[in-house]
Amino acid sequence: MEIYDRIKYLRKKVLNISQEKFGMELGVNRDVINNIERNRLKKPEQKEPLYQLICTKFDINEEWLRNGTQPMKKNLDTDEYSEIAMLIGEKDPKAKQAIMDYWKLADADKELLWNFVDKFILKKGD
Repeated sequence: MEIYDRIKYLRKKVLNISQEKFGMELGVNRDVINNIERNRLKKPEQKEPLYQLICTKFDINEEWLRNGTQPMKKNLDTDEYSEIAMLIGEKDPKAKQAIMDYWKLADADKELLWNFVDKFILKKGD
């Protein structure tokens, strides 16, 4: 996923707002947002200020926006965590089951899982 894909994902799936509303929040028109999401803005001087504004305005981790590095949000508070957990329970039964199965693992097994994730999944780009 490229940066323009993540911007579209943020707008549509996370914020659930139109290009027009997203643009209003950032002080630009809908056409600018459309061009960003289609990767039509070629000049860095056009993109960089918007990327920084997106991160500031929506509390987005810049590393996520640029590279996809989690977490997406800079400050995930307890209320937001609860909301995400509720949404997973409603909309993603496989994720819900995976979380419940993880919770039931012994501590040693959780450690094994995270060692695997660190070694084979998170570092696959090395």
